[in-house]
Amino acid sequence: MIVESFRLPPLDDNAYLVVDEATREALIIDPALGAQTLLARAQELGATVKVILNTHGHPDHTADNAPLQAATGAKIGIFEVDAGRLSRNAREAPWYLSAPPPASKADLLLKEGSEVRVGSIVLTTLHTPGHTEGSACFYRAAEALLFSGDTLFAGSCGRTDVQGGSPARMVSSLRRLAQLPPATRILPGHGPETIIERETWIADLAYPVV
Repeated sequence: MIVESFRLPPLDDNAYLVVDEATREALIIDPALGAQTLLARAQELGATVKVILNTHGHPDHTADNAPLQAATGAKIGIFEVDAGRLSRNAREAPWYLSAPPPASKADLLLKEGSEVRVGSIVLTTLHTPGHTEGSACFYRAAEALLFSGDTLFAGSCGRTDVQGGSPARMVSSLRRLAQLPPATRILPGHGPETIIERETWIADLAYPVV
């Protein structure tokens, strides 16, 4: 399995290209405004993009869903609770975009435990609300690898003072992730990667779990 990360606009978002080395089938996680960059690299690797996954529905992560899908025919997957954000994003430009992103629509409405398969790669959906109601992480158990979106960063977590955010639910989600194997690699939506055993601060969170 090939996993490559890309730091992309509009907010230094991390996008990921994941390729099955045998079949050359690929998926992209959170394309941000990086469709051209991601497509060019996929072509260099001889990979065919089959799935576009969104860890949540904020437009800095999903802005290039539509052009990427148009170029590849890939299916878009997002946790079902956040799916409505994709159409809402097209109606209004946030401060960090010059215009609203093109509308996109989910083909795969993911739930807790949903598996996304590309070639021999299987990612399991973990519902981790707190940043948004439908925030999710994608876990590759075979290689102890977690794409954590804006739930868990190195040394911190995503904001909860946004629409759909919840400090209590974030704490619950972080405590859940802390139970993963200590060597689990965390590939976040922003910033550098980390591993679970480094994120000892999670154990000190005092907000009540609901």
